[in-house]
Amino acid sequence: MEWITHQLQERRMRRRMRIRKTRQAYGKNEDNEDWISEREVDGETEDDGDMISKRKRNIREVDAENEHNGDRISERKKNIAREVDGENEDHRPDRISALPDSLLFHMINFMDTKSAVQTCVLSKRWNDLSKCLTNLTFNSDLPSEGLDRSFKKFESWVLSSRDDSYPLLNLTIESWIDADVQDRVIKYALLHNVQKLKMNINSTTYRPNFKSLPLIFRSQSLTSLELSNKLSPSRLKLPKSLCLPALKSLHLAYVTFTASDKDRVEPFSNCHVLNTLVLRNFSLSAQVLSISNSTLSSLTIFEGQACSIVLSTPNLSSFSITGSVGHQLSSTSDLSFLGEVNINIYMPWSETSLDGKSSIIIKWLGVLANVKILTIGLCAIQTILHDLLNPTSIRTQPPKFVRLESLKVKVGNPLSTKNTSDEKVTRAVEYLLQNSPMPRFDIIRSA
Repeated sequence: MEWITHQLQERRMRRRMRIRKTRQAYGKNEDNEDWISEREVDGETEDDGDMISKRKRNIREVDAENEHNGDRISERKKNIAREVDGENEDHRPDRISALPDSLLFHMINFMDTKSAVQTCVLSKRWNDLSKCLTNLTFNSDLPSEGLDRSFKKFESWVLSSRDDSYPLLNLTIESWIDADVQDRVIKYALLHNVQKLKMNINSTTYRPNFKSLPLIFRSQSLTSLELSNKLSPSRLKLPKSLCLPALKSLHLAYVTFTASDKDRVEPFSNCHVLNTLVLRNFSLSAQVLSISNSTLSSLTIFEGQACSIVLSTPNLSSFSITGSVGHQLSSTSDLSFLGEVNINIYMPWSETSLDGKSSIIIKWLGVLANVKILTIGLCAIQTILHDLLNPTSIRTQPPKFVRLESLKVKVGNPLSTKNTSDEKVTRAVEYLLQNSPMPRFDIIRSA
C-alpha cells in the first residue's frame, strides 16, 4: 500500500507540473493554483483532458483574434500616417519660390536661353526674370524649315522683350541658324556692350555672309572672343588688324588672316591688353605670321598652314605647339619670362619624311631656350632619334638651356611605344642637354 500511495503522489505531482506549465504558456498566473481541482489532479474525471484541450483552443482563438485586431490597428496607423504625410506634402512650402530674386536670377543665368525661358514660365513671379538675363546662349538643332522659323520667332522675342537696363555679359552661339539671324543677335550684343562672345558656326550648306563681322573686330567692350568656323566650306576672312582694346583672351579656329603687306600678316598688335591667344587650323595670305604683342603671356598653336612664325612677345610665359613640323619659328626677343613650353608633334606617314625634321625641332628649342619647364611628346623624341641613328644625317647643335629646371617626356602607353625604350628616350634627352646643366628628368607614361 505504501508503494502504491507513493506512486499516486508522484503521478499527482507530475500532472500538477504539466498543468502549471500549460497555464504559464498561455498567460495565466502561475502563483494562483486554486483553479487546479483534485479531480483534475487525480484524473478521476474522464473529460478533464477534453476540458484542458478546449481551454487551449479557446486561448489560441483569443490570441489569433488579438493578432488580427493588432494587424488591423497597425494598418489603420499606416493609413493615418499616409494621410498626414499627404497633408504635409500639400502644405509644404515651395522653397524654390521662397528664394530671393537675386539667387533665382543667378541660377537661370547658368542655363541656355531656351531652358531659362521655359523655366520662368512655371511661375508668375519668375516671368520677368527671363527678360533680365545677362548671359544669352542660343543652341539650335540641325536645320529644317520648321525649326528655322521657330528659332527666328524665339530669337526675336528674346531680344525684343529683354530689359536693356541689365548688362549683357556673355553671348554664345552654337547653332545651325542662318547668317541673318546670327547677324541680328551679334549686332544686338555689340550694341549692348557684350563682354564675352563665343561663336561656333556649323554650316555646311551655304557660306555665312556675316555683315556683323567687321563690328566684332572693332568692339570696345569685348574682353573674350572665341570664333570657330569648322564646318563651313569657306573660312572666315579676318581683317588685317584686330582693333580690340579691351580684349584679354582670343581663340580663333578655321579662319584666314589677311596680309598687311605682300609677305606678312600682323593681326594682333592693336590688342593692347591681350593675355591669351589660341590659334587652331588657320590659314593666311602670306608667308609670315607676325605675332606682335607686348602683353601676351600665353600662346597656343594647333596645326595651321605652314609658315614662318615671328614672335614679338617679350612677356610670353607659356608656349604650346601641336601638329606637324611645318612652321619655322623665330623671335625678336630672348623670351626671358618663358616658364612652360609644350611641344607635341604628329608623326609623318613614312620614316623618309622624318629626314631633317629634327633640325626644325632643335631650332624651335633654340628660340625657347630660356624655358624653365619643358614637356616634349614622343613623336618629337622619335624624330630626334631618327637623325641620331642615321650616320649620314647632318645634326644641328642643341641650344644651352640656362634656366631649365624640369624636362618631361610624354611617351604614351606601352603598346604605342614598344619600339622606343626608356634607354632610347634617355639617349635623345642626353643629346638635347649636352650643352646644359642636367635638370630633373621624368618619363611620363599614360595608362
